Amino acid sequence: MSDDEKSAAGEKDAPLRSARQWVVVRGTSMDLRVGTGILSEFPRVLRSAAGRPHACALVHEGGVSDDVVRVLHDNLCDQGFRVSTLSLGAVGCDLAEVERLNVMLRDARITSDDIVLAVGGLKTLSVASFVCSSWLGGTQLAEVPTDLASAVVAATTPRALDSAGLERVVSQDATARYTMIDLDLVGTDPKSETALLAFALMVQTAMCDSDRAFGKLWDAADDLAAGDEAALTTQLQDTLKSRGKVSSATSAALRQSLEFGTTFADALLSLAPGEVSRATALADGMRFAARLGVAQETLSVDDMLAVDEVLERLGVPTARVTVDAGELAARIRDARFQRTNRFMLAVPRALGRVRLAVMTDDLLAEHTAAWCASRP
Repeated sequence: MSDDEKSAAGEKDAPLRSARQWVVVRGTSMDLRVGTGILSEFPRVLRSAAGRPHACALVHEGGVSDDVVRVLHDNLCDQGFRVSTLSLGAVGCDLAEVERLNVMLRDARITSDDIVLAVGGLKTLSVASFVCSSWLGGTQLAEVPTDLASAVVAATTPRALDSAGLERVVSQDATARYTMIDLDLVGTDPKSETALLAFALMVQTAMCDSDRAFGKLWDAADDLAAGDEAALTTQLQDTLKSRGKVSSATSAALRQSLEFGTTFADALLSLAPGEVSRATALADGMRFAARLGVAQETLSVDDMLAVDEVLERLGVPTARVTVDAGELAARIRDARFQRTNRFMLAVPRALGRVRLAVMTDDLLAEHTAAWCASRP
């Protein structure tokens, strides 16, 4: 064998540079790969999964760079796939988008034996997840998220679709069977808005999983805030594993715990559109819920302060806006009654344990007034 042939063989047999993690999702498991500069490896992973490669629909939103699309397209072709590149352009997250993608898959002659590789943010990946769950009885979905927050949630908890003039009302289970998180693609700047939202989602996930999960995040917080890529790789694996476990639990109470902080966040964002980031709103929602837990004597003050401290160490700030306490309480109530006839909020009982708890109007009014009065 010549030196060139040995070199080529060595490259072919070289181990993957990505860290691998199996993530449990409802009814099955997902193959997760995380690393830096690993985008070109994904087609080889899909080739191994497919056995005999057939067609692959490379679905991407308009904001994905041509270089990313080209790398995936060329490597998929090299692995023997017949590739159809489908550009969604601007993407909504409703049933109209589902139908648009259905038409694209029909025209590309994608069958249940083929693979859909979706590249984009949360909305794109969520639409692809909904489509692949039912297209011709179910088609394998692989995902490449393009931002850090989407990397945390899209594969295990895809966004519910909008319908009937309401947001996030058509729920869905996780569909992705393969996910590749390339840190070069999603970005690792710990001060960026998408990183701060990812950090807040990591706290939410750990609080819903276990005290051990929270402890691991606590230990990693300083390294994450400093932009340590090794720490981020490990934490992404841990968070997706935890989020998959919680979202696929047989217990409805455990699944519902992932609402921790979200109702308050939605209410605050609706009152101060453009003034508060999603990361800040979610973090304040968790701080608010922790104080409700203390008031109901289900959470210790020390645990409440631990939630505050880990968010602070991760660099997720608190909101600095002025809103009316009565309007904030009303928005929180309206958001809950849109989805259920009982007024309950996800409240922590301990680090790693969150459950829905009944709220009284007086308790809600007291704490929204205190939150509004404490704004810097």
